[in-house]
Amino acid sequence: MPPSGTQPSVRLRRIGSALRKAREASGMTIETACRRYGRSKGWLSTLENGLHSIEPQELTDLLDFYGVPPGPLRESLLHLAARTNGKGWERPYEGHISAAALDFMSLEQDSVLIRNYEACVVPGLMQTYDYARALFSLQLSETAKRTGALLDFRMDRQRIMTGPHPPHFISVISESVLFHEVGGPEVMLGQINRIAEMARWSHVHLRIIPQEAGIYLGIASPYVLLTLRPPGALTVSVLEQFAKSVFVDNEHQVAEHERAFEQLLEGALDEESSLALVEELAAQQPASPRNVPRNRRHWRQQRRPSGQGQSHHPR
Repeated sequence: MPPSGTQPSVRLRRIGSALRKAREASGMTIETACRRYGRSKGWLSTLENGLHSIEPQELTDLLDFYGVPPGPLRESLLHLAARTNGKGWERPYEGHISAAALDFMSLEQDSVLIRNYEACVVPGLMQTYDYARALFSLQLSETAKRTGALLDFRMDRQRIMTGPHPPHFISVISESVLFHEVGGPEVMLGQINRIAEMARWSHVHLRIIPQEAGIYLGIASPYVLLTLRPPGALTVSVLEQFAKSVFVDNEHQVAEHERAFEQLLEGALDEESSLALVEELAAQQPASPRNVPRNRRHWRQQRRPSGQGQSHHPR
């Protein structure tokens, strides 16, 4: 699910962090830089903390001032600045969707690779309208108008999956997600059919973690790894917490989350076996998933999870 709450844009944080490093590499304090560049300390401080945007031309001037040479870093920062200032699609959602959620959608749109782990619900990019509506209806604090905006936003996010240049989407789902009935049997089986359909797409890679994999693979919090297209190459991790989601763009922390994702993949069924399980459930219509007798021998024999019985967990 996209993050909620107010926080600086990931792109602006990355630009600000790079500018701070460039200033320090040039040997200037923030006071010295402001005096020589002709800007206030408050302006540069908020810029370095990712609290306001910067036009590409002014960013170019500032990079020249710090002596940052042409190269990948410069290209990446200018690309991020252009993407930050090139919005417009978000206007229909203003006042209904948080700035953080809009930032999340913007990052999705610019991603070449999306890696998602979900333990309780179907990933947002795979949800049907009815499944998403049933989820939002559980949030009693939401008004009908806001629920409608959330649904439109969820469906709008999914357009990247059928666009001309869709991202590669690696979806790791706990098996229990398929048996958590949301919205009733018909809604749930429609959702299972949707998962099966998307799992056949060449850019979607479905991996299901079976219950036999052990608890150590199931206790990791849901999260998403978003890798942006070059030249704005950047990988961001978005962690799901109880009442909010948190952006993580620290390179060392992101690397840890990437290693944890690899461990999840090691314990998951392969793509063929994952699709076979979903297709088996989809073929049971109109029965309820929780009443389906699961003949798992076919896919279980094809791919047993590695590390079964171990007690460690991803870090």
